[in-house]
Amino acid sequence: MPTPRTLVSRRTVDALLTAGLNALRRGAMAELSPRHPRLRQVLLSPWFAAVVGSMGDAVPAARRIASAGGVLLTWGITGLRPDRRLGLDAIDDNAWLHSTSWRPMLALATHHGLLPIPSFPARYRRSAQEAAIENLCGLWAVGPSTVYRYLDKAKRQVCDLFAAPPTGEQLLSLRQATEAWVRQETTTDRDWCAWHAHQAESALLSGAVSDGLWHLWQVGEMEALLTALRRFSTEAAGTQETDAMLATLTAADQLTPIQQVELSLCWAQLWHLRHAVDREGEALDQALRRAELIGDPLHVGIAHAAIARFLEGRDRDRAMACYEEGAASLRRALETPLGSASARAGNEYARCLVHLAWLNLRRNNPKAKTLLEQIPLIARQTPLLDETVGAAEQTWGEYWRCVGNPRKALEHKHKALIIFQRMGDQRSVLSTYNNLSLIYGDAKEYALSLEYGKRVVEAAVTQTIEPEVLAGVLCNLGVTYFGLGQLTEAIDHYERSRQLAQQAGLKAQLAIAQYNLAEAYYERFKQHGDMRDESLGDSFAASAARLSAEDNAHAQADAARALKREVLGTGEGPDRLLPSEHAAHFTEMAEVERLRLSLAAPQPPSQQVRTHLAIARAYLAIATKEREAALAIASRHGLTEDFDSELTALRQTFERDLTREQQWAARWQQQASELLQPEQRSAALNRLISAGAINKSAYAEVCGVSLATASKHLGLLAERGLLVQTGKGPSTRYLLPDASH
Repeated sequence: MPTPRTLVSRRTVDALLTAGLNALRRGAMAELSPRHPRLRQVLLSPWFAAVVGSMGDAVPAARRIASAGGVLLTWGITGLRPDRRLGLDAIDDNAWLHSTSWRPMLALATHHGLLPIPSFPARYRRSAQEAAIENLCGLWAVGPSTVYRYLDKAKRQVCDLFAAPPTGEQLLSLRQATEAWVRQETTTDRDWCAWHAHQAESALLSGAVSDGLWHLWQVGEMEALLTALRRFSTEAAGTQETDAMLATLTAADQLTPIQQVELSLCWAQLWHLRHAVDREGEALDQALRRAELIGDPLHVGIAHAAIARFLEGRDRDRAMACYEEGAASLRRALETPLGSASARAGNEYARCLVHLAWLNLRRNNPKAKTLLEQIPLIARQTPLLDETVGAAEQTWGEYWRCVGNPRKALEHKHKALIIFQRMGDQRSVLSTYNNLSLIYGDAKEYALSLEYGKRVVEAAVTQTIEPEVLAGVLCNLGVTYFGLGQLTEAIDHYERSRQLAQQAGLKAQLAIAQYNLAEAYYERFKQHGDMRDESLGDSFAASAARLSAEDNAHAQADAARALKREVLGTGEGPDRLLPSEHAAHFTEMAEVERLRLSLAAPQPPSQQVRTHLAIARAYLAIATKEREAALAIASRHGLTEDFDSELTALRQTFERDLTREQQWAARWQQQASELLQPEQRSAALNRLISAGAINKSAYAEVCGVSLATASKHLGLLAERGLLVQTGKGPSTRYLLPDASH
């Protein structure tokens, strides 16, 4: 996850901590001028930014830096409390007199004037004006060197704290301490709810999203908080503070059922931006379940539309079906006037139609224009938000690009860009940059194409970018470099796009990247005659054709099949493409092809062995895929018994040369697939094979389940003969059967 602000070096923290503590003791924090070179660096740190953002305008600008420094140092020192309580109050006599774990914090806080030392005449009678160090020596019956060791230890701990990146929980704690300080320092009566609301508005307008979200949280404005999370999801995804805030919201159980749906959708968007596909899918499923439980057509429609967006790059048929279900639910919500809910239903319905239009454009379906023409009709019934109008302009731009009118395409895209920039919607701005890069490339205005594309790539260095946007812009840049005749640069960008699309499961983008790679390799083969380029072109073209056909993009599939003939002019056309076997197992066959080519060059014997083993693994992976496909079809049609002898013979062939680990992996997949996910099975088996045994706590740790679930799983695995239990009570452990003898 990108860090939004500069982290501070340990050396800088140490120097500033010493200067700050000395200034704090003298009551001269204002001496730490913002012109100090090291202070300029710390002002950019997330620690300092959280304090200043939480203070807002409650502290005059002239005092803000000095005040923030004092709050930050005080909070860092109170963080040394063994009881983890916030603040410097409520320290009992035992902590002062007997508990040595308190002494580093007490020494540092009293020495620098943050905490007075109580009088304990029965233990030690101090003299008037006695220094804190001398007082502590008498109170603890130790020498000065011991107290100074406590001081040094505390200072090292505070330095370690501020030199490390903050966690979300730490930043929330620091903000709470800042607010307590602000309230204590404010002498006039103030409506704190109104103040927080004003600070939130100012922070969000200035782009300080974490500050804005925190102020909304303090007001208890859950609707406004969730709305801001949706709008500023790109910025919110870049900090762990968002996660800590949402986790606190969930634990506090302060949300209505509808707000819980919204929270699940916010989580899904955050996981989407962080490329966490599985967690995004889980959050979306949770949102739909919660919406259906409530029976609210508005949120059922919103959840269906969100799931459709998730599926757009993975399964367009299912995406279109989800959009249609979402549109039907939103239309029902729109027909039931409910004030603001009706307005939102209108906007969500319009956006649903816009997304359907976009998907139809991907298939060259003229229905896209009909869908877009519905948006003005909806606008007559309910006012459309800027984000809805911007999305419609964006899609009109894509429509005109597809029909071959780049002038109108650019007109609509720039209208969309102005709207998104005015809104401060960075996510949509970057998406529009991506589209502009493509259109300018199509128009052969390569300088502008590169300029807009590079803006997205540069933004990805410091913030989270959606995988489809980043994969798309890398592909668009590749197209531009291809147009400029820079084939090496084009192939590099296409390959980066392909890898990202493959990792994120974006089948449609993957097919485009592979088509473009095939074209680039064929072009390079045409120029230089390297047979490896022709072979790679064949591989990518065959795979692009297969993926496009699976996605019902038949025109794109036909283009991939004809690509070689068009580029090379061979006259042999698709007959010279690799057979369907290569397309069906592209990753494995491409690896075999690469390894075979490497064997043509002289290699040491050890490398030859490794290469042949790698080829064997690739073919084994293909055989495994085909076997699993056969098993799935047999199971789906009730044919397992009819093919029992063939499956048994195949299993014997597989197991003849399988390692012990592979045999166990196969057994666990067959007998525990409904109990454990693949990654959980792998983790549990790896622990069993490496450690020889596993207990309940270790199982819970590696599988990511509770102790109760771990106990249940282990019992079931033992019943199925996959594990053997030994020992009783706390010494109970489980072994693989062949390791128990």
